[in-house]
Amino acid sequence: MANLSLRQIYKVYKGAKKKKIKKSEAGKVRSGDFTAVQDFNMEIEDGEFIVFVGPSGCGKSTTLRMIAGLEEITSGELYIGDTLVNDVEPKDRDIAMVFQSYALYPHMTAYQNISFGLKIGKTPAVERDKSTLVKDKKGKPKFILFRLFGKTLKEQTDEDGNILTDADGNPLYVVKRNKAGEEIKNKKGEPVFEKRGYNDDEKYGAIIKGEDGKPVLIAKKDKDGNIKLDKTGKPVFKMRKWTKQEIDAKVRWAAKVLGVEDLLQSKPAAMSGGQRQRIALGRAMVREPKVFLLDEPLSNLDAKLRTTMRSEIVNLHESLKATFIYVTHDQVEAMTMGTRIVVMKLGIVQQIDTPTNLFDYPENKFVAGFIGTPQMNFFDVKAKRVKDNLALTFANGESISLDLYKMRKIREDLLDGQEHSLVLGVRGEHINVSEKGLTLSINITELLGSETHLFAELEGAETKYIICLKDRAVYYKGDKIKVSFNESKIHLFDTDDKSVLDRETAQQGCYNN
Repeated sequence: MANLSLRQIYKVYKGAKKKKIKKSEAGKVRSGDFTAVQDFNMEIEDGEFIVFVGPSGCGKSTTLRMIAGLEEITSGELYIGDTLVNDVEPKDRDIAMVFQSYALYPHMTAYQNISFGLKIGKTPAVERDKSTLVKDKKGKPKFILFRLFGKTLKEQTDEDGNILTDADGNPLYVVKRNKAGEEIKNKKGEPVFEKRGYNDDEKYGAIIKGEDGKPVLIAKKDKDGNIKLDKTGKPVFKMRKWTKQEIDAKVRWAAKVLGVEDLLQSKPAAMSGGQRQRIALGRAMVREPKVFLLDEPLSNLDAKLRTTMRSEIVNLHESLKATFIYVTHDQVEAMTMGTRIVVMKLGIVQQIDTPTNLFDYPENKFVAGFIGTPQMNFFDVKAKRVKDNLALTFANGESISLDLYKMRKIREDLLDGQEHSLVLGVRGEHINVSEKGLTLSINITELLGSETHLFAELEGAETKYIICLKDRAVYYKGDKIKVSFNESKIHLFDTDDKSVLDRETAQQGCYNN
């Protein structure tokens, strides 16, 4: 596993020059360079679940593809662990990617799809104890072809897999039997025993492990016997292919974790969308990569299955303790899955924070409006401090007064007694129907069983607003209602769409000036 470091990452796509664009291609060919991602900076700790979220075209998938090595980084530095990987091939980055389309081979079974990456890939070779090799009667190791393709007698074992022996300590072998259960014997009347293939320890020797319990890897050496080092100064190891036993163990482990053991012999065409997604996850899991990259893996599933798969991916992350980077445009997925969320817009990172902090303390209007369902309401207001209150005047000319001590701390330059243009942000669940307050006109009423959503209009404003009531309520189109706001939950943004509120709640005495 590993941490990641993204330092001043840029991705620029080159466009055609204006003078080279033909009239017939006008509007079809980009006339200038397009910056898809700009100045992306982030430190991702080992084991985190990071979610990139934002609208289509914000650069989240492009960033993921740069981490994977599928897109070239225009400028900046990307580290996986302590290794700079800008120029490292995707296959050498020790990452695994799960695509939106699953990308399963239709002619292969689930078992073959999961194991395919291991079959064509390699793993570092390990030191082995040659004394455990299969030997002939003279005590010499048998030649490699015999160890690979030969057979030996199958031993009897107990429930724990221990080999059973006779009184003299010799192994007991499994006798072949016919359909009636009778022992099969040869012409001499001797029992015929079942055979098995040689295991890896017999073929290649038992794996030698170090003091830390991990296998000892074989490092490459030069002509002088010195260990070869790569560009980062780390040893270069010899590589070998995965054995059939290793591949089988990994595939069955992944299938058990994902609950698809009964699908291993099925092909993708016979599976549901959720099952295909599990197989795609299994293919990534068996490689045991440093980083898992998931590019909108649930977007092709129905709503109910998406909810189920969300929880399964979270459970998978907790069990593997690996670093996950997940791309989605669905803010509900982001809020329920990520330990931290990266909100992006037009290639620029807007805010990186925990789900609760993004919801409670958005740094700008875009984040406030993107995070949360239903979307936050925004009112254009004129704000002016009047003693210990903040007077807000709305588009219809009405004014309300908010207690400054119940709000979060507001930027000091806005409390000079002058009128300032601000945007008031408040979520539907923080608006209350009351006897006095701002007047709104009901447009649509949605009864959702346990709660009611009111869509309302403010005279003089083009925007529609939503009020979320916890109980059932009956209102008709055109009804006038008065609403008040939960002062501790409101948000205020300046003309640059930046939040003007501190994360701290205002204390008595902080507005004495």
